[in-house]
Order: sequence, then structure tokens, then C-alpha cells
Amino acid sequence: MRIPTDLRAVALLVLAAVVPWNPARADERSYPLIEHARHNDPLYRQQQEAVQEFYVRSGAGRSLPQLQLFRYVPQPGDSLIQLAARFNVPYSSLATLNRIQQAEVPAEDGHLLIPSLPGIFVPENPHSDLERLLHELRVDGDRSNLDYLPLTLTIDGTPQRFRFYPGDDFDRVERLAFLNVLFRRPLQNVRISSPYGYRRSPFSGRRAFHSGVDFVAPLGTAVHAAREGTVSAIGFDPLYGNFVLLDHHAGFQTFYGHLDQIAVQLNDPVSSGMIIGTVGNSGLSTGPHLHFEIRLNGETRDPALHMPGLRR
Repeated sequence: MRIPTDLRAVALLVLAAVVPWNPARADERSYPLIEHARHNDPLYRQQQEAVQEFYVRSGAGRSLPQLQLFRYVPQPGDSLIQLAARFNVPYSSLATLNRIQQAEVPAEDGHLLIPSLPGIFVPENPHSDLERLLHELRVDGDRSNLDYLPLTLTIDGTPQRFRFYPGDDFDRVERLAFLNVLFRRPLQNVRISSPYGYRRSPFSGRRAFHSGVDFVAPLGTAVHAAREGTVSAIGFDPLYGNFVLLDHHAGFQTFYGHLDQIAVQLNDPVSSGMIIGTVGNSGLSTGPHLHFEIRLNGETRDPALHMPGLRR
């Protein structure tokens, strides 16, 4: 849901009056505890009424209600998406407020913070791929013109600074990142020489299917793991030269070909962004570049569907 610019300006003035940027704010135990997500719990009713008031006021072009935060202890089996439906806010609000990176609620968390307004919370110091993406798009990128409220929240006893964008939600790329079907670019500077799909072969001149994306880069450029996973294969292939294959969660794999050096070993665990090799010219190649594939259950996928900022 998007709020018109003039309404956002009014809303932020209202919010700023009650949620100042205050590093000395009380810790999260001072946030009221919703014991039961049912209407016989007065704090649950209060949170629900505030959310409803938000939608009524935003739809009528009026100033928004104050932002309030509550605590709630998830029950066994709860997912973030189920809790979002129960509290009538987008799961993006719960995820970004609590700095959760996937739809499963972390088992070690004693409670979640529940907002009275929908919106996106962007941390000043991003730690994960999802948070870096939120920060990149809203602070420096295409969505940097959105209005926001600066605030400090105490999470795990530590004051943490955020930008709060009332009424905002994940865009398509952010949603893919949260649902764990998004990959980071394997090179710092991306220039595509050959996209995914049918093309004319540079060797035979015939139309053939290209199962990945070719990134041009100087010889020796660092190649990074597109997502955390495990090294399932390394070696040399007559076509792709020196290669690395990584296994990821949910049946995904990534393949890196034409490498010069390989920096990992079979069965090594790798983190997202870890250097796994360098760009080379090995195998059947017309010059230094990286051949990169994303596979799901053995079938190749267009990397542009899973990777932010990838342009053909």
C-alpha cells in the first residue's frame, strides 16, 4: 500500500511526535506484552484497532495514528506469515522490525515485536543480504525519494537505529529475497556478454540455447558465492573449463564455469559472498568471463528472475 506524498508528510509529523530518535529508549521488555492473539486480550484489541484506524485514515487522506510496539511470544508451529495474518499487518513489517530473514520464526527468539502500523523498517547498519537490499533500494536507489521516520528501537538490549516507512511493503525483488529464492551477483561489477536463452553460438554460428549468463570481467577477478551453500562438485570440463557447483537450500544449485583458479574444496560450506575462485578463460571460451547458472531441481532457470539488478 502506498501513501500519497502529502499524506505521508502529515503522517511523519504525527509519528515523529511520539517516536523520537532516542538511543536511551527503554529496552524491549517495556513494550506491552500481548499474551493471547485473541479479542479477549485487551492489548491485542488495542493493536487491532490501531491497525484498522491506520487503514481508515490513510484511505480518507487523513493523518495517521501513532506508532506503538507490542511484544508477543510465538506458539510452536507459528510462521511469520501466519502471525502477520493474525495481527493484520504485512509479513514484511514483522520481518524487517524483528530483523528476520525468512518465513520461519527463529526458535531461539523469546518474543517478537508487533507494530501497530504496517510499514518497512530499514536498519541503519544492514547485516544480511535482505537488509542490504532494503537499504540499497530505499537509501541510495530507485526508492530513495520515499519519506521515512528515523527512530531507535532497543532489540536484544541494544539500541538500533532504523528508518520507518509507514504503509510501505516489499517490492518483487525484496519479496524474492525474503522467500529465499534470491541470489546475489557473483561479480562485484556485472557486464553481461551473453544472456540466458537462445542465441547464436560464437563457435558454430548456429542458434542454440544458452543455459546461463556470461559475465565479462578481467582475468583473475574474484568470483563470489551467490548464496550460502555447500560445494558439491569441482573439476574441469572440456566445455566449461574449471568449474564449481554449489548446492543450496530448497533444491537450488549455482554453477560457475571458465574459472582460472578454484578457491574451495569439495564439501566445503560456503557463505553468501565468499570468494570461491577467479575469472578465467579455461575450457571452450572466447576470452576471460564467468559462465553462471542457477538450477532448480536440475533444471536451469533464468538468473534475471532471481537476482536483483540484473539487466539483459
